Amino acid sequence: MNRMLYIVYGIGTDSVGLVGAITSPIARVRGNIVDLRQDVLHGLFTIYLVVDLGAATVTVKEFRAIVDRIAADTGLKLAIEKYTPMAGSAQKKNMLVTLVGRDKSGIIAAITEKLGTYNINIEVSEVVAREEVFLMDLLLDISRSALPTDNLKAAIRDTMRAVGIDTMFQTEDVFNKKKKVILFDISGSFMDSATLREVTMQAGIEASALSRSDPSETDLAYMHRSAAMLEGLPASVIETLLQSVSFSMGTRELVQTLRIMGYRIGLITSAFSFFAQDMQKRLGIDYAFGYELPMDDDSQAVIGDLPAGIMQGVDRTRIIADVMALERVAQEDITLISDVDAEYPMTPGIRTIFDLKVMLELLNQHALSRESLTGLLRGFGIPRV
Repeated sequence: MNRMLYIVYGIGTDSVGLVGAITSPIARVRGNIVDLRQDVLHGLFTIYLVVDLGAATVTVKEFRAIVDRIAADTGLKLAIEKYTPMAGSAQKKNMLVTLVGRDKSGIIAAITEKLGTYNINIEVSEVVAREEVFLMDLLLDISRSALPTDNLKAAIRDTMRAVGIDTMFQTEDVFNKKKKVILFDISGSFMDSATLREVTMQAGIEASALSRSDPSETDLAYMHRSAAMLEGLPASVIETLLQSVSFSMGTRELVQTLRIMGYRIGLITSAFSFFAQDMQKRLGIDYAFGYELPMDDDSQAVIGDLPAGIMQGVDRTRIIADVMALERVAQEDITLISDVDAEYPMTPGIRTIFDLKVMLELLNQHALSRESLTGLLRGFGIPRV
């Protein structure tokens, strides 16, 4: 069969129906689309098609005119070029590399420079960087590299470790990604420092009320004291407050992208579990672990006066082992994104937006006391004060 291959590619502002608006006119003249890749990046629509005009009912000149009309109708910038495919190597050897960690400048430059050094070709790459979290999938052709596979993995791992990035490899059945898990391990507060300062100032709460009793106080002891401040607080008040909390657009985009890329997502936090579980439900993540706050079934209010040993600590080692067992993955397939010793003093990956007005209205209506509000502020994760 006579093949006449042309590339059609372009960019523009995203809107509903663009792919159909491009492909339908091509189909009407019997242009055969043999490859198509399309994406939306920050509202920017990008597309790449390889079209076979061997059986088309129009000439190449007429096809160019069709592409120009599509561009005019959609507002996209489209171009067309003749395409001569290169013969693929019969000795191709693929490896899938996943990079995960805190976002910073220079990560992509570090990996691409290292791969170039070893004569490795990047065939497909996908990157998402939102809310201080960086994730990159790379499909590599390593057939021209002189390094043995194990040595190559070590070289890549060392390079990425130097910029604070974890590396995962898959060399078998690379077009079926093995399951991977990302756990966000958040020890600090989900309330940003500016909002925290404002709510304490408006509510007349001293910053010292949010601090640990002494520097050696454990998270469990701190949260136990926080629970005591919530004695008798109705569940309805907590629900009203939870409904007023929203998530940043970057958080939603990150979680959605991770799910599309096939990742299981978990949250380990120093916050009370009612808050962690609400985030789990609303963001659609798979696991959430926090400090359990008992509720009285009859009064539907918080049991704040807890005997010693009732509230359990957040055992990260056990949680990770349980998730590994449930998901049937190895340790190397789990990545922790933590805010411990972070350069940027905000929660990585999951950013919340608290409605200050709702908090103060609950306080003014006496649905919240200053003590219970203090306990709640501590219950959203241990503040850095």
